[in-house]
Amino acid sequence: MKKKYKLMQKVPKSPKSAYNHGRFISSLIEHQIKHFHEVEKSLAKPGEPLTDISKIKTELHASKYLQKMTARLHPQGAERPQKAAKTKKAVKPKRSRSAAKRKPRAKAKSGRRKKE
Repeated sequence: MKKKYKLMQKVPKSPKSAYNHGRFISSLIEHQIKHFHEVEKSLAKPGEPLTDISKIKTELHASKYLQKMTARLHPQGAERPQKAAKTKKAVKPKRSRSAAKRKPRAKAKSGRRKKE
């Protein structure tokens, strides 16, 4: 696969402990929610109910709200992207049974000689 950009940096996966559904949200996430709420106000049609962000307390609720708002801001990305096909590892071809019945190949002679 040809690289699209000259400089690419691999990003390691986050550990599973990095996300916890029941954990209370951090101040960073809280500020992100507030920013999205301001955007929600500007996108809302008259009479459309707004999300009550004071009820968002856990990472699960925050992720659902942020996902909803991101999909609203970027409708083209709302559908889940297809995962790239995994590359297959090179596998040595198995010898067929007919090859196994053939005479074994002559082994290379070593530099040692048998004593007579």
